[in-house]
Amino acid sequence: MDKQQTVIRLIGDMAEERNGIEAVCAMIGATLNDAKGIPVRLEKIHRQGLVIHYDGESATIGYWQVSQLLRAIGLLVEAMRAGQQLYLQEDMQFDTIGAMVDCSRNAVPKVETIKELLRRMALMGMNMLMLYTEDIYEVAAKPYFGYMRGRYTAEELRQCDDYAAMLGIEMVPCIQTLAHLENYLRWEVAADLKDTHEVLLTGQPQTYAFIDEMVSSVSSCFRSKRIHIGMDEAHGLGRGKSLDLYGNVNRFELMNAHLKKVVDITESHGLKPMIWSDMYFRMGSKTHDYYDLDTEIDEAHMAQMPKGVDLVYWDYYHNEQSFYSRMIEKHQALGSTPLFAGGIWTWLGMCTHYSKTLAYSEAALLACKQAGVKEAFITMWGDNGAENNLWSILPGLQLYAEHAYAATVDLSNLEKRIAFCAGISLQDHLSIEQLDAIHGLVLEEYGLSNAAKYLLWQDPLLGLFDKHIEGIATENHYRKLAEKYETLASKDASHERLFATLARLGRVLQLKADLGVRIREAYLNNQLAELRRIAIEELPELISRTDQLRTVHRQQWMSINKPNGWEIQDIRYGGILARLSSAKERLLDYVTGTIPLIEELQEARLYVDNREGRERPKTNYYVSYELISSASRHF
Repeated sequence: MDKQQTVIRLIGDMAEERNGIEAVCAMIGATLNDAKGIPVRLEKIHRQGLVIHYDGESATIGYWQVSQLLRAIGLLVEAMRAGQQLYLQEDMQFDTIGAMVDCSRNAVPKVETIKELLRRMALMGMNMLMLYTEDIYEVAAKPYFGYMRGRYTAEELRQCDDYAAMLGIEMVPCIQTLAHLENYLRWEVAADLKDTHEVLLTGQPQTYAFIDEMVSSVSSCFRSKRIHIGMDEAHGLGRGKSLDLYGNVNRFELMNAHLKKVVDITESHGLKPMIWSDMYFRMGSKTHDYYDLDTEIDEAHMAQMPKGVDLVYWDYYHNEQSFYSRMIEKHQALGSTPLFAGGIWTWLGMCTHYSKTLAYSEAALLACKQAGVKEAFITMWGDNGAENNLWSILPGLQLYAEHAYAATVDLSNLEKRIAFCAGISLQDHLSIEQLDAIHGLVLEEYGLSNAAKYLLWQDPLLGLFDKHIEGIATENHYRKLAEKYETLASKDASHERLFATLARLGRVLQLKADLGVRIREAYLNNQLAELRRIAIEELPELISRTDQLRTVHRQQWMSINKPNGWEIQDIRYGGILARLSSAKERLLDYVTGTIPLIEELQEARLYVDNREGRERPKTNYYVSYELISSASRHF
């Protein structure tokens, strides 16, 4: 049965659910008709989950929550199109299964993007969404808060919340009330709030007046009586201006005193807060490591921790179920079972990594079920500029959704669900990470690389990463990938949205990945004809391809996000285009005898990761554009 023939006639009391059903059905090409079509009776059941009976002629759906009903509608339509009967009962494994979208690393999804994301989550049966907003929301009395950053207006957030409620999804405000506020603290008007460049000054009345304004502003936009107040990675806590004010105070005491004041604020607004848990574990670790299984938090400090705060255990980095189990136990020892936050590996550039995402999520969610964790959500971060495509996240969401409705998840069923709900197969999604999977490349920490990012942005003459790819056949690798992505992008609109930019990126890296290696080899061997060919033929072609990539990447960005933040990508593209032009001029000056040598090519290449003195390269050094593009300072 094709999309045009999928007509459903709903029977039952559905006044509250009707709009949500219509929105999801329109997305998957199903039609609601009150006079004809497959009759589908809707019934409320008194247990968390859903039941579907479909005999090929009529269907019954039993559900408890709207999100479960919308998942059931999708499962029913999928069976109808396959010409299959369906007798299915699914019981909820988690009370909450959700997602968190990073809106604070330059890319601020448009309201229409959030609405589509909500529809797709509803189709999967998810019931919670957070928008991670450091300064990306309106605080009326603070015009510099989110200034020129594409912040959401209160009306935009209310639109999103209204739409989510229609689909049975709780939107929980997600902000920061301690660290990660550097984008606001940069302004002079915030000087009296600053401990370090990104951490608020604790213990001061103006700080808590500011936090009250933030909490009041953002919570007024949402129905939820919960709020995520952040407080993660506050490494500078007590180490800036507060040292002058208070001296060297125990950081547990600072953290607890601050958290208590913020909890008092949230409670005054009728809200229940949650925080990322890492700071307590870091302070209890001798190595300041969040994932130190030897971490000990003494009873005196535990007693000082404010009550009524939910802890969120975030972990994107382990593939052993036993590790997650032990960390959950450590959280439970603090007094309650945590929420769990996993991650889709979206933050390394323009390439989402699913082999790690799937393996780590599988281990984490099985441990969560075993330990009685009742709320789980998956994060997608946009570190260093959010170059990635938001629509690459759907398989990660689907995995979490399937785990919410089954004790274990069968891979073949997961593949079917992804193909139906995302419109693109899991295998096609998995192909994206091949941009970074160059045969022969030494893998970084966690067994992956982000080669596509550092090979795109590194300088053609300085080549900070040239040593890493010496002797590796990058041209053939990226040519084949470009051809693959071009074929995928031509299939339909969904594939084009996901693969058009990646196809252009492949064509750029086909020429650029080993460009610096080839230039320096020709230079050292005095191959003037080859240097001239590169300057006259290859570099102009690469400049053209890079500008085409910029154009397609910009179109992708503008279709998903607000325009703010794209200027950073324009600056990066402009920088590499200028450096390619300079490389052309430098090569021609040399081959014509205008200059006696090219100093940039004289110096021996080194590994960025100092691997001679380290067992395995580090990933973090490769994520930052500033460290990729030059050894000189950007300021």
